[in-house]
Amino acid sequence: MKKIAIKLSLVSVSMLIISGCTFSRDALFPSLIGDDGQEEAAESYQNTGVLPALGTTNFEPIEIEEGTRTGTFVGQKVISFRNELTQLQNSIKKHNEELQKVRASVISNAMQYHKTIGTIEAKLQVGTTPGNPNMYTLLQKAQNNVQVMNINTDALNQLSARVASDAAMTTYLLDSIRAAYGVSGAIDEDHRQLRILENETNQTSILINSLLSEVNADISRQQQYIESARNYIVDLNASIKVGSYGVNNLPMIGKSERGTSNNMPILIGNSSVSMSKPLFVAKFNKADVNYQEALKQAVGNAVSAKPGVKFEIVAVSPSGAAQLSKTNLQKNAAAIFEEMIEMGVSANKISLSSKTGGDVTSPEIRIYVK
Repeated sequence: MKKIAIKLSLVSVSMLIISGCTFSRDALFPSLIGDDGQEEAAESYQNTGVLPALGTTNFEPIEIEEGTRTGTFVGQKVISFRNELTQLQNSIKKHNEELQKVRASVISNAMQYHKTIGTIEAKLQVGTTPGNPNMYTLLQKAQNNVQVMNINTDALNQLSARVASDAAMTTYLLDSIRAAYGVSGAIDEDHRQLRILENETNQTSILINSLLSEVNADISRQQQYIESARNYIVDLNASIKVGSYGVNNLPMIGKSERGTSNNMPILIGNSSVSMSKPLFVAKFNKADVNYQEALKQAVGNAVSAKPGVKFEIVAVSPSGAAQLSKTNLQKNAAAIFEEMIEMGVSANKISLSSKTGGDVTSPEIRIYVK
């Protein structure tokens, strides 16, 4: 299933009625200050919490001021210090280039992973044959993405070690510059250049320590991300064996009770939660219900109003409804689940449930916000 980035904006809407579908603006959250929708796919993925929340800093060293030769012993030390600082700054530039390349690889690989996972999820939602070899091929592709995640983490660990070494050298250089103030035989120009070098080295030290901190933070996030991906692959493997998430192609009860990661769908079997007024209702009282545009607008406004909002799709059957009618309604709920993911909503922010309602006369799908 293809995930697409959709730029969402908060707009005022009135009650919308389209071919048996109703939209309630009263269920919308109050307007919140947040980031606008991103046009780039990777940024959109990160905004929905699908990709690792890596750092974004681009580390660029300051320019080093050129000095003049004074001919003194301290003047010679100044030249030596300046050369060492230049080498350290060149190292920082190389470290930064490597970090940005690894980050790009992480995001690209994670997008491929979630595209594959999304395809598996979509197929399991509607059901497939138990142990379908095509599904296992997709699962192997996702496992290969996890291996790339490991490779990227190893690269970050190696980078961290090199940055830490250069950070120590920067501290040593700063101490050496400060000690040079006490060397006899210097002239005023020597001390002027020492002060400039001290300031430049101090700024470089701050920069390289920030680089080290961000690399280590990326490592921690990537390790957590890998653990979540591994656990989810285990869950998907079990679902592929039976050909669906559970009975009647609805997700198995207990998924959320096992402790879901950032990337795992929170899915339940029967609705037992007392909910407020639904955000969206689609009444399936005829063969062809045109609900897609209303659904898109309702979901878009909810996400814009509160980034990170979670949804529950509830399939509500009238009391005494035939089993065939309930099965068809569950399929409609699974279809809406897929459509919401295509709108850019992360699968882990959508749950599915079903219930029998004495207050309805025809099958309907309700969407609530959490």
